[in-house]
Amino acid sequence: MKKIRCKNIYPYVLLSLAFMIVNLITLRHLAPWVDEVMMLDTAYNAAFHGSWETTAWYRVVGQYPFSTYPPLYQMIAAVWMRLFGGSLVVVRSLNLVIAFMLGGACLRFMKHHGIELTLWTTALFTMLFWGTSEMAWMYRNGRPDMLGALVVCLTVLAIDHYLRAKSFYASIFIVASSAFLFCSGIQAAVYLCALWLFSFIVMKSRRKELIALLPFLLAGFMLGLLLVSLFMQLNGRLVAFVCSIVQYSSTLSDVALTVLPWAGELFDIDISPYTQKLSELATDRSLGQRLASMAEYRSFLILSVIAFTAYVTSFRHNLRRLLCDEGFLLLLCALYVPLFMNLAGRFASYYRWMTFLPLLLSVMSIACQRRLWCTLFGLVAVVMSVFGIRSMLPDEHWNYENIRSFVQRQPFKSSDVLICPFSLFYEVKLVCDTCYFVGIFPTEYINHIDYIIEAPDGDGFDQRITDYVNNLKADATSVLTVIDHCDHPSLTLYKVQTRNE
Repeated sequence: MKKIRCKNIYPYVLLSLAFMIVNLITLRHLAPWVDEVMMLDTAYNAAFHGSWETTAWYRVVGQYPFSTYPPLYQMIAAVWMRLFGGSLVVVRSLNLVIAFMLGGACLRFMKHHGIELTLWTTALFTMLFWGTSEMAWMYRNGRPDMLGALVVCLTVLAIDHYLRAKSFYASIFIVASSAFLFCSGIQAAVYLCALWLFSFIVMKSRRKELIALLPFLLAGFMLGLLLVSLFMQLNGRLVAFVCSIVQYSSTLSDVALTVLPWAGELFDIDISPYTQKLSELATDRSLGQRLASMAEYRSFLILSVIAFTAYVTSFRHNLRRLLCDEGFLLLLCALYVPLFMNLAGRFASYYRWMTFLPLLLSVMSIACQRRLWCTLFGLVAVVMSVFGIRSMLPDEHWNYENIRSFVQRQPFKSSDVLICPFSLFYEVKLVCDTCYFVGIFPTEYINHIDYIIEAPDGDGFDQRITDYVNNLKADATSVLTVIDHCDHPSLTLYKVQTRNE
């Protein structure tokens, strides 16, 4: 039996390697974007310049920009870059490794919960895990979400072990992993709270155990908060860190925008540094509109409908048993997570792993019980994988080799100071020590510029570079000279000089 179980891991390893190779070949087809650069600029500077600084962040409470995101992923990325280099493929491959470990953790979770995996069902899991276009987008870019997902799975496995054996070491691991979870991203800690609440609601027979578990989770969160707060305090950014927590939750932002004016009047303080970013990020989208955005997640909708049909059909003679079936409860959990996270204040597209993972486990539960549904899900997995791989193909308006050639043919020196779009992050960081990404970085902190790379056909963030160029053109003391162009994507390089040069 042990040999058979060992063999069942082979499809996961082999298919995962195949998907990882496809990803490594196609990673350049996805343009670097604002969140990726914000997360990795600090890590790059730490790895190659020895400084925990960034020129790709925004101002918080009037202070010079500093990354206020919990730093665990950036620290791991800095070590990764130091060991293997800072190219696009190398840096993004970190998330591929994390995703591989995440899939392994999910397989272990299924084993612990009695989901009997065969060669075919393991292959089904692997294709659904790697193949859907939405999941592929999440593990292909440089955000820390895969790390948060991995630590959540490890924490859940520790909780499983604790509930089974009441082991002292398991409780210590819960505290440690919960602390790391907070350090990897506050949203991942909120997600674990959502899972605990859901379990408390649906698992009536285990409520006492779940209540006994809560102190370990809270202790871990408090330890993680203490570690991150200490890190921010050592860098003089504790207040900025606290404010950044508020501003990325629409719920907390609404409360703050209501309370701060009253507090400002009461204590006679200027609240504008605290409300400026909150006002910029404020949204008037209702809860219903935010939930409706899940309609864009087509893989989730298709799998959810098929899974729901499978469970209702399989339990049609005794529908009451559905609420006792772990797989069906996982399906309900997948549907509940978007509601909880939106009520908490944020459920961005890169958080969708939070709802996809319980859905995937639910799919595997029914697929392993019924051959018919296993076959149907297998066909769906093949189709989704085809579309997932197609989503990795190059865009006709985007060619990374054009960008590389464009940057490499310029007379840049390491001492030159550049302004450039996020899409050039990996290439310009290799040649210039100081690169300002003014799509997010405040221009008032820029004193001297040697070159500007403009993306005329870019997005709203790139428009801020165009605005800066127009301001310099209107400045009588500055001279801008166009020295090169690029097509696909459209780029223009300016040399910046003062009149007396």
